[in-house]
Amino acid sequence: MTESSPLRHTGVANLPPLPADFRAFHQLYRPAYVRWAELYLGGRPEAEEVVDHTFEQLAAEWQEVLSLDSPAGHAWATLKHRTLEATRARGLRPVVMDNAAFETQALHGAADPVGELEESLRIHQAIRELPERQHDVIVLRYCIGYSTAETADILGISVPGVRSTARYARHRLKEALGLTLCEGAEDDEEALDGGDGGGAAGGARGGVGRRDGDDAVQP
Repeated sequence: MTESSPLRHTGVANLPPLPADFRAFHQLYRPAYVRWAELYLGGRPEAEEVVDHTFEQLAAEWQEVLSLDSPAGHAWATLKHRTLEATRARGLRPVVMDNAAFETQALHGAADPVGELEESLRIHQAIRELPERQHDVIVLRYCIGYSTAETADILGISVPGVRSTARYARHRLKEALGLTLCEGAEDDEEALDGGDGGGAAGGARGGVGRRDGDDAVQP
């Protein structure tokens, strides 16, 4: 996550001057939050509005946030709550825009686009039925394309926690889709994660189009 923008005051609270640690937190996490919200709201301006309101709420209660065991986890929960509220206010379903699964190079160039479409629909349904934490990990890892370390930073959990959650989610998706997990596939993925650098500041890589869960899910 490398891009950011100044925090815009949009009327949530009359905030005092922002402390340096909050400004650093905002700069680090805002890009990922915008990318997440944009998946659900379908537009960048709408996503930025929700994210800015999220950060204003966090700023207003910043000292309390810092006293929590996982400030990043609390911030993530706040973002998801506000994103869900925004989707409902706009009359949207609280799931990633369905078109995201179909606007892929694989589908456009497929020899059997109807078959690819049916497969995408099956993946959508399987991911929607995942538990919430597994949802979040699959979205951040396989749809948006963050590394394991970056996903851990964003969610406010440990790297082993992300790997374990991803492993359970992948097994669950493969079972739901009637696919066979190749022996050693999980180990290969963790080996790749071992070299992807540290932390959410490392920048996201696009990563869609996997059979094992490339869509995003309800916040």
